[in-house]
Amino acid sequence: MSRRPVILLSHPLDAAAEARLADCADVRRPDDATPAGLRAALPGCDALVARTHVTIDGDLLAAAPRLRVIGVAGVGLDRVDLQATAAAGVRVLSTPAAASAAVAELTLALMLQLLRPIPRLAARYRAGAFRAARAHPHGDELGSLTVGVLGFGRIGSRVGRACASGLGARVLFHDIRTIAEAPAGCRPVAFETLLAESDLLTLHTPLTEVTRGWFDAATLARCRSGSRLINTARGEIIVTSDLVAALERGHLGGAALDVTAPEPLPVGHPLLLREDCIVTPHIAARTHGGLARMFGVVDDVLAALAEFPDLLVDLQPSDPGEER
Repeated sequence: MSRRPVILLSHPLDAAAEARLADCADVRRPDDATPAGLRAALPGCDALVARTHVTIDGDLLAAAPRLRVIGVAGVGLDRVDLQATAAAGVRVLSTPAAASAAVAELTLALMLQLLRPIPRLAARYRAGAFRAARAHPHGDELGSLTVGVLGFGRIGSRVGRACASGLGARVLFHDIRTIAEAPAGCRPVAFETLLAESDLLTLHTPLTEVTRGWFDAATLARCRSGSRLINTARGEIIVTSDLVAALERGHLGGAALDVTAPEPLPVGHPLLLREDCIVTPHIAARTHGGLARMFGVVDDVLAALAEFPDLLVDLQPSDPGEER
């Protein structure tokens, strides 16, 4: 006999996504979202819908013998042990393209704010220093600079295209793959060339064993003197203490970070105190549209569960006038 699937929701989603889940499944929530709390709630669940910061490893899977599908509402799968899920026969779904526009746009905003310190000048105006705030030139035009893009996938290519075609910058990029057709004005280069020639260097690589700690003291030292570094990818790609040192000695002209290691940074951390460093609280994907697209993983999870003959998953939307 078929039955409704049971789905564990590690963290709240928006009302629309949660309603779609509840239409087709029995939704379970953990008492808390710690690893222990998730393990306690997983027995008897057919699926898990999690956010990208949830670690999914062998210990978690051992607590869920009935688990068939995991849906990650986000782009990265660096916290998912894909070997363990494959060995357990659990299908893993995510939303790799959901946040591309949102992250690319925040990257551009951070670039422009590094070049033109708008909040600081606006604050001086609010404090009554109108003439002093505009007394001296305060920035550079992005179109006069070289932008380097490390990782030229969905997000990096959007950033490169906008900088080259939209703002007239010289754009260099480096990717481990061969890019068949690069956007106009974007040129592939070797990694060392990217470091040496970029005035603005923006990171768009996944977190892997190769990229973890990639930007350490040695790599940062090879960056162009006075260049600015932007990271909207994963905090662990940069060795934080080495970045602080590069800023302190003036080798880098600034940094803009939406992700850090650790995250969050402790109050009073050197990066939070520097005028040449912008740190935002991991918000790149958190537009209304970006979150809605990421939460759309619930539809993929339900469609995957519908393939199991012992589960009753009615994917047809319910009649609003029908009593339930």
